[in-house]
Amino acid sequence: MSFTLRQIETFRTVYETESVTAAARRLDVSPATVSATLAALEAALELRLFERVRQRMRRTPEATLLYEEIRRLNLGLESLGRKVRAIRGVAQPRLRVGCIHAYGGAVLSGTLSRFRERYPDTPLYLQIRDSNTLRDMVVSGELDLAVVADESELEGLRGHRLACLRAVAVFPRAHPLSRLQTVDLAQLAEVPLIALNAEDGSRKRLDALARQAGTPLRPAIETPYSHTVCQLALAGHGVGVANPATAVGLEPAGLAHRPLAAAVHFECHMILHDGRPLSEAGRYWATCLRAALSPLAEAFGIEALSPAAHPR
Repeated sequence: MSFTLRQIETFRTVYETESVTAAARRLDVSPATVSATLAALEAALELRLFERVRQRMRRTPEATLLYEEIRRLNLGLESLGRKVRAIRGVAQPRLRVGCIHAYGGAVLSGTLSRFRERYPDTPLYLQIRDSNTLRDMVVSGELDLAVVADESELEGLRGHRLACLRAVAVFPRAHPLSRLQTVDLAQLAEVPLIALNAEDGSRKRLDALARQAGTPLRPAIETPYSHTVCQLALAGHGVGVANPATAVGLEPAGLAHRPLAAAVHFECHMILHDGRPLSEAGRYWATCLRAALSPLAEAFGIEALSPAAHPR
């Protein structure tokens, strides 16, 4: 015994309308097609489902039993459909994400705004930490994914480079350097410098280029976070070298920034555990994150990097 969904749908429609003609109109087929499909179903089931009485299709008791079973199964499918829609939407499991401080302002806010348009009710667990702490949290399963810098170890994780941004010098809007298009290493050597800690990847690149140029830099202040660099520079404590992702968010407060002439950059990677696939919400968060980073990549992006800069 075999039958098709089209045959079942034809039977259900004829049962409800008690008319081949009305069923044909609802199904957008010819009455002959309805009659042939119904006859094929009766033959397959070896049941007589209707008595043909003039223009009406009189239901048999067997037809009523079959219709009730179809209706029960259809309710089950509708319930399953609602559950699938819930899994895609509000019933998504809690999403646990992390981000380094440099991207915890405008980038994170933009990501969250886009994400909430599709997943308004999905609970979020958010951590703003340093790269190595975030890496450990992804490895241990505390986070589903995180945004880190290039100094983080990526062994055992899947890593995707999201952006490579050119470093900027930051200072108050009225500073003399605001007249320049770019700031070079010699100019940084002449001002009180606010720099990231010596172990930071971008700081290492800055120091190496300064040594090669014969203009070693002697920072007046060192701090782990670009946000602190920008705040101190804005307060007039010196000229900072910072991630543009942080600097642009402080423009309304009066912070100015100019690209460094030296090839110093900040990398941004997304990491996730290699053995734990992301939920639909997690994948969409990654999409929103790329969209939020896109304006920064267009304004400050550096394309020419070695293949080693792309983790796998």
